[in-house]
Amino acid sequence: MAVGVACYHFTIWYPVFQPGRFMATTAAKVGHYGVEGFFLLSGFCLFHACLGAGTGPGAAWRFYRKRFVRIAPLYYLAVALNLALGLAAGPQPSLRMLAENATLTFALFHPNHAMVVGGWAIGIECVFYLAFPLLAWAAVRFKPFLALAAGVLFLLSLPYTLEAVPAASMAGDMKFHTYVQIANHAFLFFLGGLVAQVRARLPWRLRSGAFLVPGAGLALVFSRYLRHFYDHFTVLEGPPRYTFVLLCLGMVVLFAFRDLGDSPWKRAGAWLGRISYAVYLAHPFANAAVQGLAPVGLPPALGFGLALGLTLGLAALAERWIERPAMKLA
Repeated sequence: MAVGVACYHFTIWYPVFQPGRFMATTAAKVGHYGVEGFFLLSGFCLFHACLGAGTGPGAAWRFYRKRFVRIAPLYYLAVALNLALGLAAGPQPSLRMLAENATLTFALFHPNHAMVVGGWAIGIECVFYLAFPLLAWAAVRFKPFLALAAGVLFLLSLPYTLEAVPAASMAGDMKFHTYVQIANHAFLFFLGGLVAQVRARLPWRLRSGAFLVPGAGLALVFSRYLRHFYDHFTVLEGPPRYTFVLLCLGMVVLFAFRDLGDSPWKRAGAWLGRISYAVYLAHPFANAAVQGLAPVGLPPALGFGLALGLTLGLAALAERWIERPAMKLA
């Protein structure tokens, strides 16, 4: 999903696909719903871990310490590089914006106060982390909690998806500012948690055919539904948004109920998972490096390939020399 987000941005920065055609619109859907998938997976992973673990004050402190050390070092580096290199990302620097980003609380004010590209999603994640110990306590002690919370927060998203986002103006990025609101995304965490809860109660797992056939079907519907559009908000508002969320949820369910044996594919996926946060934060800097160092008239396909390769390399280095040592501190 993180690589999908990076590739989507690269298709904008390096116009390898014709706007409005199948490949361009597929890249847009993968990019936007990669981020929605982050929220589903966060809910699944964290509630999956908490359902069999302690939820007291000590557990809460350990959780906050680990999440902070997991998120903050690389985020701070990205903010510092943006400021040092003069790259346009988020609001103009001010003491307030620096304080919000330093404390990772900016989404409580507005997700687009992030001072890194795509940081709005990280801000929403951090709000979820802030509330998670209490949510975990409720989920363990009151079994219907996740279903009820998902339902209530889904209803809260309806005015945004069906009314506010479609009605918002493109001027001043108001449409995007409306789309990124926490209330428009919070239900996704609880849907992921609900999948974790159901998985914990059901012993059966999917065999290869029962996994691959529905997975291929979901991917086919995802790629074929709304094949041609120019305004990327077409897939982020109204009924299409909930259709794509449902398709993403279906894919999470399939992977949740399939125990994959060891294979090169699984090892490659696990590696991408380990570097995914760094991919998300590093790809704008890889683009800046290619744009700054490449000769004038660089073919878009070559620029795309160089930026993607550099992103994976930078992410691997960041995971090895920044993220891994920082997590050991926790």
